[in-house]
Amino acid sequence: MQLNKPLVCFTLLLILCFTGYSRQGSPSIHFENTAFNFGTVREEDGALQHDFLFSNKGEAPLVVTNVRASGGVSVTGWTRNPVMPGDTGIISLEYDPVNKPGKFNRSITINSTGTPSMVVLRLLGDVIRRDRTLEELYPGEIGHLRLKSSHISFGHVAPGSVRTDSVQVINLSGEILDLSFSHIPGHVSVEAVPRKLQPGQKGLFIASYDAGLIDDWGVITHNFRVLINGSSPGRNMIYISASILDDFSSLSEGEKEKAPAISFDNRVFDFGRIKHGESMEHHFIFTNTGQSELIIRAVRSGCGCTATEPQKSVLGPGESSSIYTVFNSRGFRGRQNKGITVISNDPANQNVLLRVTGEVLSE
Repeated sequence: MQLNKPLVCFTLLLILCFTGYSRQGSPSIHFENTAFNFGTVREEDGALQHDFLFSNKGEAPLVVTNVRASGGVSVTGWTRNPVMPGDTGIISLEYDPVNKPGKFNRSITINSTGTPSMVVLRLLGDVIRRDRTLEELYPGEIGHLRLKSSHISFGHVAPGSVRTDSVQVINLSGEILDLSFSHIPGHVSVEAVPRKLQPGQKGLFIASYDAGLIDDWGVITHNFRVLINGSSPGRNMIYISASILDDFSSLSEGEKEKAPAISFDNRVFDFGRIKHGESMEHHFIFTNTGQSELIIRAVRSGCGCTATEPQKSVLGPGESSSIYTVFNSRGFRGRQNKGITVISNDPANQNVLLRVTGEVLSE
């Protein structure tokens, strides 16, 4: 093979140059400024751009090896070729303020062959929120009716108590909308205020959740449907959720010390690796380590797991029981992580999460 003599000579020259520099010393990266403040900007003005300039104050070529930016900042480019001693390079950045109102302080990490090997730059500013459109303020949509949300969360609801919450709506049509509801769960009541919504008018869906009318525990979800002028438009469901748990907030320290306490021998069952279609069984053993009667309120299993009620649901101090669990791998492949929630009257651990984990082989 015939060598390209000019290319070989040029390569040797570069090697000699770099070798010479390395004998003289090392590269040194220097930024005149490591922070830039955009000041007050408007969200609607769009992306903000800034270039950080750096120089090599060392005695050998400098190479920027990596540039990493935090949320909202894009690295649009940087000097990738070696920067010779005395020369300068550039780090080009962009920050998009859309949907990010308020003050920001973002970091950008620069790694290089110079000293120091890592430099942190910062972009700062204060974004003035733009005026939101009605469609943005009311993202939920049922026909010509817009909603702040399609979900009403009642949060924690004590057994036997009633919680009320609401969601705001607006009529963006040019006609009066007569609002009513169907498929309402028996323990929930819903009212539209006002029932007849004028064009451009805002209103409320007010819902009440009566935990005394439902014999259940833990996180419970339901839905009901919105009727507009007596008809049922598409995608007209409102979702409701509540977490029914005992309220222990008024217990004294003495009462807490005398309370029941649930303790599991192991909260995780790892079945290892099994073939697709196989089932695995396990008993989660628990003990009442408290000083009064422990009551298991409910056992909830996730998709793929079947958990039976414990052998005993009421345990005196020192008594033990178990929860029988089956994982059926049919329909599952790869790594699995299934949860089982145990709800009890233990003030310190009303919700205990058990996990069934392992790998389901494809063959």
